[in-house]
This record gives sequence, C-alpha cells and structure tokens, in this order.
Amino acid sequence: MFDRLRRLLGLSTSDSVPAAAAAAPTAPLPPYGAWTPDATWIGRRRAAAATYAGADAGQVPAAAEAMPPIAAAVVRAAEEALAHQFNLLGSGPFVPVDPERAKSDYQPIDWYLDPVRNLRFPRGVPHQAWNLYEMRPANADVKYPWELARCQHWVTLAQAYRLTGDERFAAEVMAELDDFVAANPVGIGINWTCTMDVGLRAVNWVVALDLIRTCPVIENAAWSRAHAALMDHGLFIRANLENNYEVTSNHFLSNVVGLWYLAALFDGVAPSREWFEFARAALETEIDVQVLPDGADFESSVPYHRLVTELFLGSLRLADHREVTLSPHYRRRVGDMVTYLAAVTRPDGLMPQSGDADDGRLHVFSGAGVVTPQDGRHLFGPAAAMFGRDEWMAMGGEAARWEAAWWGLAPAAAAPAMPVVQHLFPDAGHAVCRDGGLYLLVTNSIVGTKGFGNHKHNDQLGFEYHVGGVPVVVDAGSYVYTSDPAARNLFRGTGYHNTLMIDGVEQNECNPEWLFRMFEKAQAEHVSFTATGTTVEYRGRHTGYTRLADPVTHERAFRLNRATGALDITDRLTGSGRHQLSWHFHFAPGVTATAASGRCDLAVAGRVIEMRYPASLQPVASAAWYSPSYGARVPCQSLDLTAAADIGHASEWQFTFTPMESA
Repeated sequence: MFDRLRRLLGLSTSDSVPAAAAAAPTAPLPPYGAWTPDATWIGRRRAAAATYAGADAGQVPAAAEAMPPIAAAVVRAAEEALAHQFNLLGSGPFVPVDPERAKSDYQPIDWYLDPVRNLRFPRGVPHQAWNLYEMRPANADVKYPWELARCQHWVTLAQAYRLTGDERFAAEVMAELDDFVAANPVGIGINWTCTMDVGLRAVNWVVALDLIRTCPVIENAAWSRAHAALMDHGLFIRANLENNYEVTSNHFLSNVVGLWYLAALFDGVAPSREWFEFARAALETEIDVQVLPDGADFESSVPYHRLVTELFLGSLRLADHREVTLSPHYRRRVGDMVTYLAAVTRPDGLMPQSGDADDGRLHVFSGAGVVTPQDGRHLFGPAAAMFGRDEWMAMGGEAARWEAAWWGLAPAAAAPAMPVVQHLFPDAGHAVCRDGGLYLLVTNSIVGTKGFGNHKHNDQLGFEYHVGGVPVVVDAGSYVYTSDPAARNLFRGTGYHNTLMIDGVEQNECNPEWLFRMFEKAQAEHVSFTATGTTVEYRGRHTGYTRLADPVTHERAFRLNRATGALDITDRLTGSGRHQLSWHFHFAPGVTATAASGRCDLAVAGRVIEMRYPASLQPVASAAWYSPSYGARVPCQSLDLTAAADIGHASEWQFTFTPMESA
C-alpha cells in the first residue's frame, strides 16, 4: 500500500535508508501507554523550564509593556482559540464541531475536517493501513486536519495565560489535549499518518505546557495524562521515522526536532537519553545533507528554506538553553541559512514565493491569525540576538523583538536600515539585488532534494522585480497540493513563471500524476554575475530545451540600473529549426497592465512602469492568480508574448522595464 502511494507521489519504492539516517533504536521501545509520571516527577518538571520559552528572564513582560498592540493581538487570537475558531491555510474562519462526540461542558473539536470542502476524513484507520488516494473523501485536502492537529494555537493560548494570568487559557490547553487523545488514539487515524506532523505537534505541546506549568488550577492528574501522551509521541516518532526514501528532507528533520524537544522535556527518563543522542547526531548530519554550501535549503524553495531554518535555529536555541553542545560547524551553518533568508527577503519584508509553500512552522509566537505566512521576519529577532547581527534586527522590526523575547533572548540593537544586497548564491541558484525599494531576484536552480524536485518549480531564468518597494513582476506561488492536481501542475509549470517556454515543453520533465516529483532536464549554469557602480548584471543559461527534436539552449541576461530602477532582459536562443516561443510575465496583485504592440504599461501605486518588447511578438493579456500562501489565491494579471520563429545559430529578443515618474 505504501509502495503504491510512493509511486503516485513519484517516490521510489526502495526501502534503502540513506547514510544520513541514524540506525534503529539500540534497545526495544516500551509499549504505548506504559509510562505514567508520579507526583514527584511532575513536581520537578513544573518547577524548572524544559525549553527557552518557559525560562522567563524578564524579556516577555518588557516586550509586552513596550509593544501593547502585539500583546493585545495575541490575547485576541487566544480568545478565538477558546471559541474553537480557526483560520488555517486560506480556509477562512471556521469552527470544527465533532458530529460524532456529544457536547457536555466542553465542545469536542472535529480533528478530521477539511473545512474548505466540508469533508471529513475517516476515523479508526491504523496509520500503517492509510492510503490517501483511496481513503480520502472526494478531493479532501489532508493538510487541513494535519495543520489543526499540529496544535500551534496552544502556544498562543499559553502566551495569553502568561500575559494575563487568566486561567481559562491554560485550562483550554489541557482540555484540548484530552480531547485530541480521545479522538486520535496513538497510531490511529490520519493525524498519525505523517510523522512530520507528529513531531511538530510534540514541539508545540512541549512549549505550551512549559509556558503554563505554573498554573495553579491544573491538577496533577491532568499533568500526568499530558506527559504520558507526550511520551507516546516520542515512542511513535522514533519507531516511524521518515528516512526510508533515497534522501531525507524537512519531514525527517521535523521528526528529529520533535525528539530533540521531547528529550529536553523527559531529561533523565528512559528512553530520553537515546532520543537525545540520536537527535543530536542527526541534527549534525542533516545540517550538511539538507543545506547547500551557500546556506540555502536543498529543496529549491524559499518558503521551505524558512521552515528548515526555523527547525535548525530552534534546535540550536534549545541546545543553548540546556547548555548542551552542538558543534561550531552547526552554528555557523545555521547562520549561513539566516544570511540567505535575509538576502532574498523582499523590500516589503515578505518572502518571494519561489518554489512550493505550505506555511509550515516550528512554533508561532507572533502574528497568529493576523500576519501572512509569507512574512518570515519573525526569525530575524532570535537570530540577531543569537548571532549578534544588528542588521537582521532592523529587518525584523517589532515582530522580531517580540519573537526574541519569547525565545528568552534580549533583542539586539537595530541597524538603521535594511542592508543593500548584491549577491549570487550559486548553489541555491538565486541572484539577488535589493537596494531600498528596488528588488530583483533571478532563479536558475537545481532540481532540489538531490534530484527529486518535490518542491521545485519550473522557473529557470524566471525573476521577481519590485520598484519603490512595490511588487511589479512576481512568482505566482504554489496554492495547493493533492486537493487540486490541475492547479498544482499549473502553479509549478513553466507556463506560469516569468520565463520562456518553447514548443509547450516543460523545462524539467513533470509527470502530471506525480505531484511531488520532477525529473531534471534543465541543468542550470551561471555564466556571470557582476555588480559595478550602479549596475548589477546576471547571465545564465539552462539546457531544458536541448532535448527537443531541434535542440535549443536558452540563455538570459539581466541588467539592473540601481540608480533609475530600469531593468533590461535579453534572451539569446542558440539552436536550429522553427519553434513556438511563449514568454510569460506574471504581475503582482494591484498591477494594471495595458498591452499593445511592442509596449505594455504597468500601473501600480501611482507609478507607471513602461514595459517594451519586440513588436513582432503577439501580446495576450489574461486574468491570472497569485498565491501568497497555501490554500489562498488572489486575482492578478499576466501577459503572454508569442511568436513562431526560425532560430538560426543565435537569435535574440530584448525586453525592458522602465519606471516613469508618475502614473
């Protein structure tokens, strides 16, 4: 059954384990439910912080006093959680009421609901027997119940308790824990079918319980049930690691991080020592397996890079809190990851939606239900404090200072402004220039995850372009995965990216049925990158169209003038034969495009950017979609330019974007 699912997802059915994966436990794991803490252990656990979040050194009260609007927003979000009102992955507000369990003084949550399609997943299925494509109702999206079952709103509830002293918030955490255990027996049901989600749920339970551990109204019996359930989480994770493919990824890393936090919680209790040693070794290994030499996550996705950075950074902070050792090499590599994230961050503080995005988080201390998941600036506060990088604090703003406080850190001093960036990340395949409100990001990257391409898009020589801090040309994003295969393939396809498509062929080969697999055909090459005076230039090529009957090599040059904001793009095609050429330009929401022969005026935020292209190209303006986060899409406009052309030895097409003074 698992083999069939792997084939559907485009994964190998091999059971071989990569060298990066640690061995099986050295001793047999105890059965679920076999461990129950006594009152003495509970007393010790409640007396000392297990994590950095529970170790309040005065940072949180100071942050709440300095930033009352952010503190008030946390309490409002916690009030919504008290009412079981959620808004996840573009769902809009919903209240999941379990139709199978009766209400008493507590309304049970429906942990199996896809609120967008109003479909419920079946209960009672052992995780080993689960098959998504055969067992889900219609096209229900399993990510909705998975996201809710990560219980990241528990941290918000726990924060509200710490901020207000209102015991309702702490009591709700314990009530939901009992509710979850009743509806999701260990190993049974969809919320145990992905160990990544089990690991992230464990982290959020550990952090939330740490934050409310001083609440006087919670009895020892509730603490006993909570820690027994968390022990079962650890046993389950250790027995069901996601390391049985040819390569590990953010899934396996989430397993490891879950065990890392559980080992901190259960310090001194078997088998926590084995979890600790396993997780420490795996963290040290995965920081090199999953992070490219230039600091980027190897899955060819900026949003997934943010998630993986968060996982590694949180693990480092926990090690520092516990005064346990992770190597200087590990610390340096985490710093490299934050450096890359800071460099590609747009002038408006958001991430470019390059590659897939499913909005995964380690834990949420700021902006719950308010801040777009496209905003990764929360990480810059803790990172700035941990690495002494003032410029990161400047990029993060108030959210970064707030986040740092909940990580138990005094915020670093802020630099005066976001730094200018002119840099090529050759391994990530991103060339970036950010200067004030001017921004250019060029993508020419590997098929990530060592060739699996699970989160890579066909965006070779695509780009984002912003003027005056306002997005003009953008990557379309990702939208959804398994619930809408046609949309999945549209958003990751060549034709929906700001690049050239030849003869309707994808740059890298995609089988439409394999939603998380891409076969590398468009090997990327960085020809040159220079930054001199006010000019930044990048030239690259890829080989995706050399597999045509009449092979063609696509080379593209970008020339950005930092003084004027003007962008020149030159496409050079080398090959032979007659081909159908199609250029796509995806405009940000709010941009109005008026196209004519040889020219398209782009109006946005009181400014016009004049776009010029060869008059021989046929312009077709269309309605399109932009996805700022998983499950969400908003309307925008796009422009396609087409031509049938005979390509001699070398042919060139030029495009220019020139910002004008006003609309």
